[in-house]
Amino acid sequence: MTLPAPERINRVLNAVLLAGERLQNPPLAGKFNLPVKALIPVGGVPMVQRVIEVLSSSGFIGQIFLCGPEKELFAGIGPIERLLETGVLTWVENDSTPSRSALKALLLAGRDQPVLVTTADHALLKRDMVDFFCSRALASGGDLLVGLARLETVKKRWPEARRTSYRFRDGRFCSCNLFGFLNKKSLDAVKFWQKVEKKRKNPLKIVGAFGWFWVLRYISGTLSLEQAFNRASRVIGCSIRPVILPFAEAAIDVDSYEDWKLAEKILKTPAKPSPT
Repeated sequence: MTLPAPERINRVLNAVLLAGERLQNPPLAGKFNLPVKALIPVGGVPMVQRVIEVLSSSGFIGQIFLCGPEKELFAGIGPIERLLETGVLTWVENDSTPSRSALKALLLAGRDQPVLVTTADHALLKRDMVDFFCSRALASGGDLLVGLARLETVKKRWPEARRTSYRFRDGRFCSCNLFGFLNKKSLDAVKFWQKVEKKRKNPLKIVGAFGWFWVLRYISGTLSLEQAFNRASRVIGCSIRPVILPFAEAAIDVDSYEDWKLAEKILKTPAKPSPT
């Protein structure tokens, strides 16, 4: 955790860690009497600290950019303070919306290197997940990589997990909150996100951006995952590809109190060998 910045220069990706909140008084954080969800302890350790320690341990990750609401909220977390002092960790103040915050951090982190983006509520993130995603992303030839896990992978290991999944012809998939922005072209996806964010109160307009023919194919279950990513690539203007992770826990973040209880249970359960 105290690795000085100069020794990390040749690592392949920088990382952006999003630790902000859309709501002014986030309900889950309030349940723990904390100002932001990122500070909620899982296994006795604040979630944001857990994620930073994992990113810092990966051989793929160089600089880490922590994007949050107020730097003072994270004061007193020893590992974070030490990494800020060494320059391995850089603080980025939140912007007015999640997409603007992400773009602000990406522009800082991605000046010279590709960037891994994840979230502070990814409390079960492990180094092997980061390494798996980064190695596949870099070998993909795509501009933007999106981490997914099969719902069956999650349910087989943790049947009680409640995850949002997306149904395609070749199966159901869950988001893993891992995104690889490998070049400047990938930033077109964030700009598209900004446009969509303005329409978030009108889902029909968001759906319509991809074309109703494709939406109907998705609803009918005839659209494959590859076809969906090809369509998104054409609409957004950069090559977007999935990385399917074989780790059930990669798809489990802490969005609710039930998620928190499951995360606590998982940390107390003996780990299975990492998938190959």
